[in-house]
Amino acid sequence: MFKPQFTYTNSLINHLTLIERLYGQLISEKLIPSLSLKLSEENQILATHYSTSIEGNPLSQREVTNILLGDAIPTNKSELEVKNYFQALNHISVEAKKHKSLSIKLALDLHRLVMHRIDAKQPGLFRNQKVIVGHRGAIGLVVKHDPPFHKAPLIRASLEELFNYINQPSDLNPFIQAGILHHQVAYIHPFTDGNGRVTRLLTAYYLLLHGYEVTKYFILDDYYDIDRLEYSDKLHTADTGSKTEWLEYFLEGISFSLKAALERIKDVTERRIEAIKGDKRVLVSHREEDVLQIVLELKQVKTSDVVKHLQVSRQQAQSLLHNLVDKDILIKLGKTKASWYQLKRKTE
Repeated sequence: MFKPQFTYTNSLINHLTLIERLYGQLISEKLIPSLSLKLSEENQILATHYSTSIEGNPLSQREVTNILLGDAIPTNKSELEVKNYFQALNHISVEAKKHKSLSIKLALDLHRLVMHRIDAKQPGLFRNQKVIVGHRGAIGLVVKHDPPFHKAPLIRASLEELFNYINQPSDLNPFIQAGILHHQVAYIHPFTDGNGRVTRLLTAYYLLLHGYEVTKYFILDDYYDIDRLEYSDKLHTADTGSKTEWLEYFLEGISFSLKAALERIKDVTERRIEAIKGDKRVLVSHREEDVLQIVLELKQVKTSDVVKHLQVSRQQAQSLLHNLVDKDILIKLGKTKASWYQLKRKTE
């Protein structure tokens, strides 16, 4: 029976506390729908870039963005890998909404999506041969991992045991469980190729099932891509015995990704607000910035819109709007009882 071993170190506890605080801060950001959609799209593009980059894909972030947002048909392996991974990310977002548990079918479906039209790597099938994980060094092949099973029935059975364990109700923090899942799938190494990508997709799927909006708000792959060798080394520390060192690294990566997500939100918001302020360089309070975000979304706003979105009194809403008019950023239109506000054009 699968029973992972690890120790609750100070590092683990501190990172779990930090993760919950950062994630709470992330979801408390009151993003207007258009900005939320934009960030979600950027998030999935970044996840695609980093996860394929970890596996050696040479495309830059700009190239990945152009491929995913354009209509061009992929013409080579690198472009196919990017398109395939992006589709797999969309797949887990859809499937997670159905609240389906981790399963063999999901793992095979993800592999089929990831490896679609890429070489002859048996997409959607478990390997039935021996493989060794390693790299060529100065003195020959450096073996980092010899997977425990080399026959498809044994691989299937070991994954079923893992999924049965993960799918059971548990007192363990979901991020601990996600780290255990991540390592164990990589350890079993169920496919001839595409194992890393499928592992990270299954990890993201598990967190989605537990209410953590991975594909929408933050990604799991940016930290690993900083130092791929360290990622690999830390992963394999859990191959024999305790998973503590790996889990510490895994949670550190989650913390890093959440901080990066908050920075992206801050950067996008500030750029939008600065564009509105233009050359005026006026001081705008945080609450006034919130009002401007609403104006950007709705184009025209009434006092009642500000009351609804910011949950402030009518008097407070009117004060915020009047301040932005005084600062020459908004203009007021219409009669007093039916007035509305919109951005002031530069020519006005």
